[in-house]
Amino acid sequence: MAGSPTFPEKISRLAAYEKAALALSVLACAFLIIDPLVLGVVREFDTGTRNFFRGLTYLGKSKWILVLSGALILLFTWLGAKQARPRNNAAYRLAQQLLLFLFATVALSGLGVSLLKNVLGRARPKFFEKLGPVEFQPFTFDYEFASFPSGHATTAGALAGVLAIVWPRARVPLFIAGAWIASTRFLIGAHYFSDVVAGCAIGVASAYFLRDRLALRDWLFRKNEDGSIRLRGGVMLRSATRSLTSRFEALGTDLIEWVKPDKEPRQ
Repeated sequence: MAGSPTFPEKISRLAAYEKAALALSVLACAFLIIDPLVLGVVREFDTGTRNFFRGLTYLGKSKWILVLSGALILLFTWLGAKQARPRNNAAYRLAQQLLLFLFATVALSGLGVSLLKNVLGRARPKFFEKLGPVEFQPFTFDYEFASFPSGHATTAGALAGVLAIVWPRARVPLFIAGAWIASTRFLIGAHYFSDVVAGCAIGVASAYFLRDRLALRDWLFRKNEDGSIRLRGGVMLRSATRSLTSRFEALGTDLIEWVKPDKEPRQ
């Protein structure tokens, strides 16, 4: 006897207009109730706390991810072209494809959200007292009216999503780290809470959406007969991860031995 459907299954069975009504209701609740409450708490933070989160928020900028991954793509492409050994060449190709997956996810989700937030034109929290939490000025393409969704949160979600797909066993700490990075946007008052949740969700969804599209083309990912999707070259990646982990552990042991005094101090 089949069990009762889960909550996500019940949601998926709703008609399109029912899903739209539910989504609009959730957004209205977030805009009118949750956002003002969270903003009031955040504004009570002291300067030190705010500066701490302001430092962390730079991890959500897409530029460093795109520049670093782009440079590494070129490096591994060059190394693969110079490599004669098939195994090493396959490793370089896998690294190149993984970085392309990361680059494409961050770039495409970032571009989409950048367009969306400017089209919607939600006022940022700095205008809360004057305009309230639901002020929208569509198509202004003004930074001050580009709050929903958060671009930084989208990048954090996209990065966490890609890493969780590549290393599924670490997905819980990865998603927690991504959520904290994304949360810095409302913790410093640059965005509302709902801006961050929406941006992070779009980033994660973009990673899984692109993974599914790539699996249909049998590029980097492969769709199994049971419908699940697995990473091509996963065995090679796990082997490389174990090798790097053991090397870091050995390096840590050597470092501890190096700083340890040779003799016990005299009493």
